[in-house]
Amino acid sequence: MSEIRHNRLTGEWVIIAPERAKRGGNLDRRLSPAEVPALEKNCPFCPGNEVATDERYRTNGNDGHWLIRSLTNKYSVLSSSGEAVPGDAPEHFRHTVNCVGLHEVLVEGPRHDLPMALLPVEHVQRILEGYSHRFAAFYADPRVRHVIIFKNQGAEAGASQQHPHSQLVGLPIVPGQVVERLESARRFFTETGQCLACTLMAEEQEHGARIVAENAHFIAFIPYAALSPYHLWIFPKVHTACFAEESPDTLRSLAEILRAVLAKVHGLLANPPFNLVIRSLGPRERDAAHFHWYISIVPRVNKRAGFELGTGMYVNPSLPDGCAQALREHAIQI
Repeated sequence: MSEIRHNRLTGEWVIIAPERAKRGGNLDRRLSPAEVPALEKNCPFCPGNEVATDERYRTNGNDGHWLIRSLTNKYSVLSSSGEAVPGDAPEHFRHTVNCVGLHEVLVEGPRHDLPMALLPVEHVQRILEGYSHRFAAFYADPRVRHVIIFKNQGAEAGASQQHPHSQLVGLPIVPGQVVERLESARRFFTETGQCLACTLMAEEQEHGARIVAENAHFIAFIPYAALSPYHLWIFPKVHTACFAEESPDTLRSLAEILRAVLAKVHGLLANPPFNLVIRSLGPRERDAAHFHWYISIVPRVNKRAGFELGTGMYVNPSLPDGCAQALREHAIQI
């Protein structure tokens, strides 16, 4: 029988309905990835096209050539010039803020054909270090109130470029979804004296069946009320509110578990499109006791439809325990 479960971290309700998987469709697709060249001459992110981009950050490899680059997004959703002040609003019900902020693309490597799941751990660590550097740099801009780090892989996940890359956006406001989740976390802390994320992590560790991978510093699991199939979270085991506060040693540990999890998703689900988001507060809020930063990974193997749009609820045609077991037992072949 289906169950309606409450995802306490996100505040959303989800119907766990494994019987719907028998319909076939998205969940059972196993598409072989198309052949991708190592270098694409028309790709703006490939080596040889550096002059056409506005570089903000670079890390070189052992060969002296660039390994990671962060570039101003040519098609930014925000303007990098101006002040983040309320716009003209003659009618009181119109609330606007100037669309000012920062938007960069972090190119994850020179190879056009190597997604993060296939990179060495050392390379993944350099990507995380790039995230951390740019994250802190964005928050140093007084116009920025919230920074999001995200990765879209595959057209169905919203990517417009095939070359592996991530994005960082520094907004002049705190988005409504973030505000709601922060308020929920504050209420839980006020009522219990505990961090909600720490509490959920402890419950998952005690249960055990939904854990996918674990090391000394991080744990990856599919939550009890996963919003979609194979929806994963990676939590630092030690409470901290800001991703950029992690040490190089801890980032190495994060690189190991992130690469392992992505390799399992890549292998088990045949390189699916997915979204990755780092949810974190900024350096000025590093000591927040109510918030715990984490990574969310959402393989796009299930589509939202009219029911989800009309109710705000999700329908997950899989059992989180079963998805976790499949990923946990999947041997990495790369």
